[in-house]
Amino acid sequence: MFSVLDHLDSLGTLFRSAGGITTTYTVARAALDIATGPWYLLEPGIGSRERVRRYMNFRLQSLKEQMQLDSAGKTDIREHSEQRIESIIHTAQQHGFKARRTKDRYKPPYLDDPLPTTMELASQIVSKEEPSLGRLFWRVGSAVAHGHQYGFALFFGEEQVVDPISGDIAKQLQTNARQTALGCGGAPLAAIALLRRLYAQYGWETTELEAAVHGVLTTWRRVAAGPPPSPLIPDTFRP
Repeated sequence: MFSVLDHLDSLGTLFRSAGGITTTYTVARAALDIATGPWYLLEPGIGSRERVRRYMNFRLQSLKEQMQLDSAGKTDIREHSEQRIESIIHTAQQHGFKARRTKDRYKPPYLDDPLPTTMELASQIVSKEEPSLGRLFWRVGSAVAHGHQYGFALFFGEEQVVDPISGDIAKQLQTNARQTALGCGGAPLAAIALLRRLYAQYGWETTELEAAVHGVLTTWRRVAAGPPPSPLIPDTFRP
């Protein structure tokens, strides 16, 4: 949760800065990405066994990734990760879980069913009614984060010719507050969805949370729905 809020705070800093035009999309995409994991774990009504299974699948994924830090040979970290994976699988099988392994050396083993992809979770956390919206936020942010041409095309006019030799590319970028709010909207929506599940899980009072949510959504909606109006905004950012 801290990491999600930290990214949102950094996003606010970027909004107020003179630079960071493309970086806003990268940070917003990271906030959306990070929020999906705990949001998935905190799904209400799934029961303790399912919650443990999901957590252990994340743990197996983390240990597998940790092993890739040194693919050249056996290190203490790699051996520790292997031991922990085997311990989790052995214990899980004793409790009736089915441990499954894939033929892909880079993919982790999992219990019963594999973890949903980040794309799948993004399509749910932003809006279950409009799953394509979460996928859109994810794809746009990923395109910019990975430096794909179609991602950077967002920042140039359709008829604009980019000349990196004779001019400063940064000065040729075209963006505005509305475009940024539309492109980065997945970050606040994901954070809000996560916070609501967290508060519900622990039975916390939500008056202050909902007041803050109302303020964020009202402001974001106002900026994103600036002229010309977008038919997407009224429902998506409704407080």
